[in-house]
Amino acid sequence: MLDLAKTRNGTLGLPTRSEVTPDGHSVLFLRSGPFDTRLHLFRYDLPDHSLHELAAPEAGPEHLSVEEKARRERARQSMSGITDYQMSEDGGTILASQGGRLIRIAADDGRVSSVDGNWIAPRLSPDGQTIAAVRDNDLYAVNLVTGAETRLTTTGTETLTNGLAEFAAAEELERPDGAWWSPDSQTVLFEEADSGNVEKHYITNPETPQAAPVEFRYPRAGTPNARTRFGLTSIKGGDVRWIGWDHEAWPYMARAVWRKNGGLFLVLLNREQTQEQVLSVDPATSKTTLLLAESDKAWLNLDPRDAGGSHALPVVLNGQQGFLWASERGKTWQLEHHAADGSLKRVLTPNTLPYVAFNDYDADSNSVVVTVRPNRIDNEVVRISLADGKITPLITEPGIHNVHFTNGTHRLLVDAFAAADGTRRTLLRDAKGKILASLPGIAQPPHLPVHVQFTTAGERQLDAAIIRPEHFQKGHHYPVVLSVYGGPGVKLVHDTPSSFLEDQCLANQGYVVVTLDGRGTPGRDHDFERTIKGSLIDAPLQDQIDGLQGLGKTYPELDLSRVGVYGWSFGGYFTSMATIRRPDVFKVGVAGAPPVDFADYDTAYTERYLNTPQNDPEGYRKSNVLTYADGLKRPLLVMHGLTDDNVYFENTMKLTQALLKAGKPYDLLLLPGTHMLPDPLLRARVSQRRAEFLGDALKP
Repeated sequence: MLDLAKTRNGTLGLPTRSEVTPDGHSVLFLRSGPFDTRLHLFRYDLPDHSLHELAAPEAGPEHLSVEEKARRERARQSMSGITDYQMSEDGGTILASQGGRLIRIAADDGRVSSVDGNWIAPRLSPDGQTIAAVRDNDLYAVNLVTGAETRLTTTGTETLTNGLAEFAAAEELERPDGAWWSPDSQTVLFEEADSGNVEKHYITNPETPQAAPVEFRYPRAGTPNARTRFGLTSIKGGDVRWIGWDHEAWPYMARAVWRKNGGLFLVLLNREQTQEQVLSVDPATSKTTLLLAESDKAWLNLDPRDAGGSHALPVVLNGQQGFLWASERGKTWQLEHHAADGSLKRVLTPNTLPYVAFNDYDADSNSVVVTVRPNRIDNEVVRISLADGKITPLITEPGIHNVHFTNGTHRLLVDAFAAADGTRRTLLRDAKGKILASLPGIAQPPHLPVHVQFTTAGERQLDAAIIRPEHFQKGHHYPVVLSVYGGPGVKLVHDTPSSFLEDQCLANQGYVVVTLDGRGTPGRDHDFERTIKGSLIDAPLQDQIDGLQGLGKTYPELDLSRVGVYGWSFGGYFTSMATIRRPDVFKVGVAGAPPVDFADYDTAYTERYLNTPQNDPEGYRKSNVLTYADGLKRPLLVMHGLTDDNVYFENTMKLTQALLKAGKPYDLLLLPGTHMLPDPLLRARVSQRRAEFLGDALKP
């Protein structure tokens, strides 16, 4: 287990954030060492397959501002060093970020220079001449040639930010950015967010009692969100042109898309996330035009972004052909071709190939490249002709492909591939899917064979993964551990054995580990996911039990009289509920960072599924672990980071108080920091403690 923790399951040392240069000559990527988390920036040249380091992290520990730490938490960024880079449209300028320090790299001769000042959320202009970045909550334009700074906003305070995404957008809407460049590099669209009415939360680190608590503005369900508005300003400064819409009706700006072809578009959601609008914006006047509207009785999901490197929609087509959009208006996700007036012309992806992500539009060939699902555990990449709708497979190897085209570069693509054979590779392919090169990695693959079987379970044919021990013996009855998430937004069962390394490590200690995707999880169909509206636990809990019982009938080696359960975040919530509510099935539970009472969780996530506590108190009561706490009969270990700023520690505190009042014994493991544990020894010790706790109950 320590070896897995030291290498992060063999992922350290793999190329990440790969970009093909516009000339097709090179690929840029970030890579750490095989046993460290410090990222370096590299260039891989295709003609001679040579590797060049462009930027290395500074020696010593990083000193990050509170704002930068928060941004990394929202992005789940636990690496250090060169954590991000951007490339100009012509590939001539590269901007690399290390904490608040920025490095400019000239592509022609590799010359490196520092950008003065400490900046947050830098965005490089398309022409590579300017950055838009934040300091003291105001937005600046910094000329990279002269070093001149132009202050674009002057209203920044502790509770009013310019150029940064508010919490709801960054944490729950997958929109980390708060500033966007115009294609001509002369104008910046930015967000102003006023969190003055958002509840104050304070986090104290018990490890440093001499330090003052850190204040966060956290919008709990049913309480005010940050008030936002979006403006356009010249890089020379001057008046801001505010984009007008009814912010009370449409408080969430979920996507901003600004390309040469088609202009500027904003995707808006109402607070209930049951209605969506796509607005076309005239940058010269800031006037808006409604392009498209959608609604859903339960909730609307945003365009899937789980294929890392996919491009946001809408995409406007050349020659007055209209635009592309993705929707769940059918049974599954589908890519749609709309006329310029918003009317639906045709659906481009059939139900047999549900849409996953948009990868590229090539006007010259009048075609698009998209990721689709040929089944529920693999994906593929196909090209679709916009002339006749013909679908041509490009990448079909079993596993999960995260495909990325650099904007404007249609000849080459990068494929971060988790394969069905258990390997992980970053491949460079041509436009037909042919492999041209494998980007050089230095990861240390774990010497741990994964014995996973993919199947379906129960009457609902739930996707299931069964992980058996290394020395599995037929005829032997093994205790079962359910490794669970079980909630919205996350699917665990994919044809990627490398995803199950930690489960295999546990299985090798004498268990069969099972993972199931029940109702409420994505990647199946519209209604399957939305069954949880109004109750986050009833259907998921029933499905996991039904799936276990179905597997037990088929595979007699599963001893269903000895079943344990563990999970993290929503999986920790599920574990708490399962252990308390169904002691007849689950004999022990290990819950990591459980959101116990969803009235204490954030607005944009919780209200999507439960509305507000004011509008549906019964839904919150049914979904609250505290409602059932006095029924605990089985051993329960709760683990939680003391400074978690997403699932606050108050959740675990409330649970332990309720159990104490009810006279119910429990176990508690306090962790330093947040939900991310970068220290490999601590990660290994957490896994060890989990295994020991499960073993005490299942293998006494």
